[in-house]
Amino acid sequence: MASTSYETPPYLYARFNEAYGPFDLDAAADIKNKKETLYLDEADNALEWDEPWPSRFDPEINKVWLNPPWGPKDPVFPWVRKAVHELSIKSTINTICMLLPWGRWAKWHEFLIPQAEMVRIIGRVPFLLDGEPVKSPPACNMGAILRRPIKGHNWPTGFTGATIDGRL
Repeated sequence: MASTSYETPPYLYARFNEAYGPFDLDAAADIKNKKETLYLDEADNALEWDEPWPSRFDPEINKVWLNPPWGPKDPVFPWVRKAVHELSIKSTINTICMLLPWGRWAKWHEFLIPQAEMVRIIGRVPFLLDGEPVKSPPACNMGAILRRPIKGHNWPTGFTGATIDGRL
């Protein structure tokens, strides 16, 4: 049975945090699987906010971790669009790091490639469910690093050769 509540294993989060963090906000979490002190849960409904994500918090939010729920009833594209939108509006966010299923040829994947640095995850990620290891989902995973545009600078986009080992 597919779950939309897979938790990122701590070691994999640490690898992303070292490479692209430190993160200030976990934008799709719950009390049991949050990776940061500041987090948005299902009740916050981050997809439907009209204000920038940082508007609900006092400290400045610069870097966001996002392992969105995904599965048959939770499509990825709304999260991808929302992350891109968050960087297109005035806010303090300058980086959003997304952990996503491998989605080659999916519409959201084609939409994201020209806007994000795509990071290949080596191996299948052993996600957690309620803190316990579960069989990996049927898909491989990848990272997508979205960065706020800076005038006169081009961030790397597409597959740049960057990898993170997803194995223990």
